[in-house]
Amino acid sequence: MSYSAPPRVEIQNQGGLPWLTILVIFGFVIDFAMMSQTRLEPWTPHVGAVSWMKTNSYQVVNIYKFFQNADYMRLLAQLPCATLAQFATWQLGANMFFMWVFGTKVEQKLGPAYIGLLLAGIYLPWAVVQFDRFPKLDDTYFYGPLFLIAMVLGAGMVFPKRKEINTQWVKSARGEIFNRQQNQDLTRKYEKRDLSQLWFIAYIAFQVGCYFYSIKLTPGFMTFHLGALIFSAIFGYALAWFLVWSATGDFTDGALKLMCIRRYNAVLKLDVGHDAAVRETARSLALPEERVREWVARQRGKMKIS
Repeated sequence: MSYSAPPRVEIQNQGGLPWLTILVIFGFVIDFAMMSQTRLEPWTPHVGAVSWMKTNSYQVVNIYKFFQNADYMRLLAQLPCATLAQFATWQLGANMFFMWVFGTKVEQKLGPAYIGLLLAGIYLPWAVVQFDRFPKLDDTYFYGPLFLIAMVLGAGMVFPKRKEINTQWVKSARGEIFNRQQNQDLTRKYEKRDLSQLWFIAYIAFQVGCYFYSIKLTPGFMTFHLGALIFSAIFGYALAWFLVWSATGDFTDGALKLMCIRRYNAVLKLDVGHDAAVRETARSLALPEERVREWVARQRGKMKIS
């Protein structure tokens, strides 16, 4: 018995503004304004800001007291507050930029499921911090969106950017082709540049700066925890992989089903209704309308494929 390879499936961008990513960035600003109170400090936080951060950041002993006192509402509010918190304006600006760069891509792919990724990034990594630091009764105050952005980055690894070739070189270099060396790769020079790797390296450098800033200028506060960071990246990747699998695993049965869904999505983009798209798909592929409706219904709520 022979098995054919599953058809190649690509996840489409959802389109529209990345409202959830914008909402998170707005949360950064609101949290920073609450921490700054009446005075902005670009570098070293003032006394009032330090006091606010001690009350609203993540400290394992305080979190244990919330559990002990069954103060679950305070706990649910404390974790998002600690995740969105920043100490200085340069941290705020950089985190807003990196959340936009990394988050928009993932939100466009995941669609509504992106909210689950964000909630996981806000709540779950802190359990790793609690498990690691509570036995030591560590009094360090943790804050910042490192774990949230790491989870978004992990999810983004499931959707590698496809390289695109700019074919305009044919027009501009038409008279020079035969003058170049034969072993020269003509397309390499004209590949559209992908800056995601550059931003990733820049983000690592930024987090290194945050680490030394915590040690030197804000002792007792920290933005980094290795275990929670690793957990966040792995969990983000696993969650996105599962969502992709749930959206595409059904197509291993054969290419006809994939062709049907692709055709349906293409027709739907023409601003026609569901019923009209089903009829046109059934007509163009010579399939019964009932079969098309069944396949489309099974794909509802999942990521769009092409």
